[in-house]
Amino acid sequence: MKMKRSRVRVNNLLVLVFFCCFLLAIGKLIFVAVSSNIDGKDLTAFANKRDTKKRVIPATRGNIYDVNGETIASNANSYTLIAYLSEKRTTNMDNPQHVIDKESTAASLSEALEMDYDYVLGRLNVKGAYQVEFGTKGKNLSENQKVKIESLGLPGIGFIAGNKRYYKNNKIAPYIVGYAKTSEDGEINGEIGIERQYENVLKGEDGYSEYQVDGAGYQMGEPLVNKDPVSGSDIYLTIDTGIQLILEDALHTLEENNTFDWFTMTVIDANTGAIVASTSSPSFNPNDVSTIKSYVNPLIGYTYEPGSTMKIYSWLAAMENGIYDGTEEYQSGTTKVDNYTIKDFNNVGWGMITYDKGFAYSSNVAATNLALELGNVKLKEFYESLGFGSKTGIELPNEEHGILKMTYKSELATASFGQGITTTPIQNLQALTIFTNDGEMLKPYIVDKIVDQEGKVTYQGGRTSLGQKASSENVKKMRELMYDVVYNGVSNYYQPNNVTLAGKTGTAEFTGSNGKYLSGSLNRIHSTSIYMGLSIT
Repeated sequence: MKMKRSRVRVNNLLVLVFFCCFLLAIGKLIFVAVSSNIDGKDLTAFANKRDTKKRVIPATRGNIYDVNGETIASNANSYTLIAYLSEKRTTNMDNPQHVIDKESTAASLSEALEMDYDYVLGRLNVKGAYQVEFGTKGKNLSENQKVKIESLGLPGIGFIAGNKRYYKNNKIAPYIVGYAKTSEDGEINGEIGIERQYENVLKGEDGYSEYQVDGAGYQMGEPLVNKDPVSGSDIYLTIDTGIQLILEDALHTLEENNTFDWFTMTVIDANTGAIVASTSSPSFNPNDVSTIKSYVNPLIGYTYEPGSTMKIYSWLAAMENGIYDGTEEYQSGTTKVDNYTIKDFNNVGWGMITYDKGFAYSSNVAATNLALELGNVKLKEFYESLGFGSKTGIELPNEEHGILKMTYKSELATASFGQGITTTPIQNLQALTIFTNDGEMLKPYIVDKIVDQEGKVTYQGGRTSLGQKASSENVKKMRELMYDVVYNGVSNYYQPNNVTLAGKTGTAEFTGSNGKYLSGSLNRIHSTSIYMGLSIT
């Protein structure tokens, strides 16, 4: 009997222990249920982070068009090549879903994509990998490349669809348009040119979808939040494709017959300031970024000594300050300034000639005489009034401003004929607009309009006046002098048969590492300012 009582007591004790544990578990469960913070952790945030996923829905990037609506840049399907290596993908050997013959597959892919055979084979032999990719050459494949690879009938070869930027004609002002690059995660981002400057406008706004997932990561039910993407706006440039292609062909001819480090040509509508065409050498193919040799657009990013094209403005400065008499004669050839000897380009000059004739002959001595009479302050102020030394503000990234330095008399003298100072091509174009607008200067621009995804014009470019910079009388006089440069100067090289020109050429030397100008015919910077179809009245 004592044995039975002992067993009853033990059994009752076990029941009591289990009951207490049960009460503790229930208490803990109730505490967890009513409390949002356990052991310093926010359970609600932890659960949401674990169970809620967010999927980005990329926005469609806006297109870039020329002024006539011709497509320059748009979106195109692109593909990333992948190879499935896991044998678990194949359930029927009559229809294999992984790479079977690695050597044969490597040979076919390396030929189709012009890749190294050993590299491709190495990728196919990665141990333990479910699938592999093939580096840069296996990304951003076109539809044609995809079809070509698919036609090979290689088991286990697939593609991941994506988007890339496509440039319809790779000759259309690549430094102006720029290019956009597709990142590893599939985002398209502008790198240079308009693509970069208007990244936020072109990119649009990505959408997203938030949804609950189960323990295996699969979506449960309808999305909790679903925000549609907003497509980027389209940009219409002032570039005219027809004129641009003519300019590109002209540059190609120059490249075939000449040797130079860089060259840029730009056509501007001098009545509005619109950039109609612009090309540079070296150039690049925006569909193949490996062709880029420089990321700097020469139109806005190169500063250089403009040479004698600046005589246009030093002569005009003398006129505006009332000290110019074109019939007055001076001794050409050489003149002394401080300890320097200023020479005309032929070293001996043309004897006693007028200042009007001095402009036609591009006389450095005449420019020096006028500048010394003007003085540092007045010449520099006139240059600055035309925008030299400052950015134009054209809608392109990384514009340079150039330097105007003319403290000493020798610096003043050389500045009068475009040496010892630096400018950019776009600054010269801006200043030249005064000659077709009776002294009014116009701001150059490259964006004609911006249109959003609903067809609404959100920005309209156009003519922007920067004010009257010279009198119409003096501008007319300068046009006559520039006409004489072409038809009554030292060369007939620029005399065409079908149009009338007025212009000015310029030559400046490069400086060496010692700060001195280099000698030799190859160490030159040549610039030309030309007006086509200009009528002198």
